[in-house]
Amino acid sequence: MSASSDGPPDPTASPVISITVDDLLVPGVVVELDAGEAEDLGAFEETALTEADAWEANADLDADEVREGE
Repeated sequence: MSASSDGPPDPTASPVISITVDDLLVPGVVVELDAGEAEDLGAFEETALTEADAWEANADLDADEVREGE
């Protein structure tokens, strides 16, 4: 029996891996990029708080609220 390409993709099949950016729009192909290439393509937008912002957010807490949360 031969496999048909009309059905859904086989979830156990190994992905096709490429290092060519041109393959990004090819369905079923996983393109491996280094961090610089990904950043150049806008793949990442840092949204995490800085450590300073996190510490500053603690200033809004009352001492009683901190003790009740323990």
